[in-house]
Amino acid sequence: MSDLRTDRQILTSAATALGKIDAFGPRGLTMVSINELEAMAVALVILGLVAVHPGAAVPEILIYPPQTEA
Repeated sequence: MSDLRTDRQILTSAATALGKIDAFGPRGLTMVSINELEAMAVALVILGLVAVHPGAAVPEILIYPPQTEA
């Protein structure tokens, strides 16, 4: 079985994690799984946020138009 997930599956997992944080505040952060945390990071990439590596200069443009699913 493939480990690949669709954009919708990733965004759904990220939204579930966000719901925990929104509903329970700081306590919700402790309820988020590592898989949901990863989904939140990938969701930001899907939505166009540029990754800025530690120590790197922050680029002028931080958000690019989202890519469409292939």
